[in-house]
Amino acid sequence: MPPLPLALTIQAGIPWLSPQGRAVISALVAANGQIEATAMAGRIRAGSRYRLARLLRREGLPPFGRLADWIFVLQTVWEAESTGTPLLRVARRLEIEPATCYRRCRRTLGVSWSSARTMGFAWALVRFLQHCPRPGTAITTGLDLPVHPVHSTTAAVPVPSGSGRILPRGRTAMVRPVRPAARIMLSQTPTDVAVSGSNAVYVTCAYGATVERLDLTARRSVSSIPVGVNPTRIVFDASGRLAYVSNQFGGSISVIDATADSVVDDIPVPGDPAPLLAAPDRQTLYVATNLDRLYAVDTRRRRIVAEAPLPATSHHLAMHPDRRRVFVATRAAGSVLELDARSLERRRVIGVDGLVQALACDRTGAELYVANEAGWVDVLRLQTGEVTASLRLEAGAYGLCLSPDDARLYVTLPSAGRLVVIDRETLRLELTILTGGTPRHTVFLHDGRTALVVNEAGWVDVVK
Repeated sequence: MPPLPLALTIQAGIPWLSPQGRAVISALVAANGQIEATAMAGRIRAGSRYRLARLLRREGLPPFGRLADWIFVLQTVWEAESTGTPLLRVARRLEIEPATCYRRCRRTLGVSWSSARTMGFAWALVRFLQHCPRPGTAITTGLDLPVHPVHSTTAAVPVPSGSGRILPRGRTAMVRPVRPAARIMLSQTPTDVAVSGSNAVYVTCAYGATVERLDLTARRSVSSIPVGVNPTRIVFDASGRLAYVSNQFGGSISVIDATADSVVDDIPVPGDPAPLLAAPDRQTLYVATNLDRLYAVDTRRRRIVAEAPLPATSHHLAMHPDRRRVFVATRAAGSVLELDARSLERRRVIGVDGLVQALACDRTGAELYVANEAGWVDVLRLQTGEVTASLRLEAGAYGLCLSPDDARLYVTLPSAGRLVVIDRETLRLELTILTGGTPRHTVFLHDGRTALVVNEAGWVDVVK
């Protein structure tokens, strides 16, 4: 899930919000203000829309319908100001009648869209914050507020001296697509999948605030584990017994004991956590948040022991087989960072351009494979930091994993609804699997032959 700079900007103006209050803002921003009160109550585990209404009153926020209007309008003004996107295009993208959008703007801000666009985001933000008094205080109007939105750093990092593409980007050959072997239907937006030491399959369901345990034979969920708000990523430690779940809008990591299917602890982290990486030592967990920071967490003491700044928000992490290096993909910066696994000291930055997503290192530690949302997969020679080969794909690459025998790359193309299988040695396309929907992450069962692909559209595909 992408970073939410608008949510950070709004929350900076309402610093007294509780974790649940911040979760409401973040979830509304992620949904463009297009979500019902009952669905929101479920996402933040408020219980019902009536409890949600009481929560908003306690937090000093407008009633839910009005709050959704405000978030929609603020996001639209933000987008128009930063990218020049007209309101008509926003309406079409969200499949809303343009007239409805114009009326929503006038109803919320009290002025026409053209006037709101002229006065800008900072003016609109001040108007919103005037409707959010600190609980126990009166509404004021002379707010001393920052006038510039808070954006994540997006500057590209230069490519290290001596690096460069030795081979041109080749294009994929036409391969007849096939269908998955089986499909397990789920609800509440599944986002990630992991396999325990006993081969149990766990899936995070963002909108349900749960982790579901699947029975692959029965093709259904057999256990539902409540976690935090908007669970996004899940990893198991080296023992295969403890699972860690990043609660993106809850500012925490839930710890699940897979032998009991229950949460045994929650670890707070700054910002909105997403990608996780469990070190083989069973004592260290790495997590990146939308504060453009990477944190190392001591899993025994349940606290942060090291941190490092990033040039942009990271969505994916990987570890070198020598266990001494951690790789961090910084999507908007178009770079891969190599950090010392213990101190998180930066060792080097490798520029690869585009929008960097998932990473996978071969088991010899010689090459790092990088999925790029701009539409290709790169091969990095780690000894030199050079991009030695690239394969251009039909759509943006997001998830990437190596098969257990290191022979193939499995790459998800969310915008195309496909999973592609690539021969690692030749970098040639072997297979295209039509998943439909929005495929995200792939994981293998311990048999080394069966892969599971989680799909945000509401299912998990079985690929053999």
